[in-house]
Amino acid sequence: MPKYKKGLAFNYIQGTKYLRERSPRDDLGSIPSPDRFKIYRDAQRLPLPEPDLSEPADLWQCLARRRSERSTTEDPLSLVELAKILWAAQGITAKAGMYLLRTAPSAGALYPFETYLYVDKVEGVPQGIYHFDVAEFALETLQEGNFNHQITAASLGQPVVRRAAVVLIWTAMMLRCMVKYRERAVRYIGMDLGHVCQNVQLAATAMGLGSCPIGAFYDDDLNKLVDVDGEEETVLYMITVGKLGR
Repeated sequence: MPKYKKGLAFNYIQGTKYLRERSPRDDLGSIPSPDRFKIYRDAQRLPLPEPDLSEPADLWQCLARRRSERSTTEDPLSLVELAKILWAAQGITAKAGMYLLRTAPSAGALYPFETYLYVDKVEGVPQGIYHFDVAEFALETLQEGNFNHQITAASLGQPVVRRAAVVLIWTAMMLRCMVKYRERAVRYIGMDLGHVCQNVQLAATAMGLGSCPIGAFYDDDLNKLVDVDGEEETVLYMITVGKLGR
């Protein structure tokens, strides 16, 4: 067997296959049920305006026009525009028992991730690092300040990050998914975030904004920026959003 087929990626796929002749057992032991939401109770909160969903957008045209846009301008987003982006990512659309169903699907309705933001240019919102409270549709202030240099450097110096009005940062909450899906959970977390990211891109396209998914970054630099441990919760994906030139 070639050496590259003995690497982590190949071994993980083989090790997490469901096989008829093998029961899906593992040696993880008992995993405690984690919280379904992360809430920063002592944080200053900024309620987001309820998004106006009455303005129509042609789905087929949005799909045709969707691109990763890297040349955004210095113009700020409005708070209304930011609220729409966040609603597209994780807006609550229905309740089913204890589950809050959202705009994007998730394996087992577990939503094993959290949304953080670096706000650089949004009208009425100070620069800083924020956490998105899904249940209350609000921003929780984690750190105010200009972190443009830090987040750009952590993203391998990509200019699209430096120019963005907002950067959404998604962390994977490993145990939230592993409690049900065990080792296979990593497959599902990546799928879930792909659904969410596409929602953001389609919403940005419908609003005439630019967005660009980002998967290349120094993991622990971003983990430090949003103050997570990098193990049970770790940054997995990002997307930039900003205004496009006329």
